[in-house]
Amino acid sequence: MTRVGDAAAPDPNLYARLAWLIAADAEAERRARLRISPREEEEALMIRNALTTERAFARFGLLLGTLPPAATFVRFLLNTPYEAPLYLVFMLPMLAICASFGCYMAKRLGRKFDEAERGSWIKTMLVALGYGFVWAAATGTLGGTPVFIVGGIFGFAFALPVALVAFALFAPLHRLLARGGMIDARQLAPLAWGISATIAALILSPNVMPY
Repeated sequence: MTRVGDAAAPDPNLYARLAWLIAADAEAERRARLRISPREEEEALMIRNALTTERAFARFGLLLGTLPPAATFVRFLLNTPYEAPLYLVFMLPMLAICASFGCYMAKRLGRKFDEAERGSWIKTMLVALGYGFVWAAATGTLGGTPVFIVGGIFGFAFALPVALVAFALFAPLHRLLARGGMIDARQLAPLAWGISATIAALILSPNVMPY
């Protein structure tokens, strides 16, 4: 007679295979919904270090939430060198929040950007600007909350122009480089770093933003 305690333990490989099948089915449905052509499918399979749009946006959001805010804080510290230790108590948590939540928020937005890329260029740009606004509202507001809550208002005000410009540049370039909803990591790196670092350099430049 078989006791309950003698029952075979669940096979962990079974759950892994089931999760893989579910993910593969979801990916197949996504590609069918986006009507990816066989040529695009072939080009996507040829990408060596392929990243989904979701992961590409996540990396971009991480850099955008790190470099421009860091440049803003440096500008502020240069104007108030004697109070720098005190201000760093607030700025370091703010930078950590902007970086982590900027990555998370951009990742969520990137999940639906594939559909916008399949439409017209006007739709792509409008969606990109909308994403920029949402990203700034979420990341900037949350990043500014360590400064007695009211800092969230100023955080959004600083983040909005940065996000609108950044997403307006990133979205069309991603559309040009992506193949079948995938982009090569080697192409994404200079794109994401270039946009984020350029905006940070403009923030630091006294010719663009006088001290």
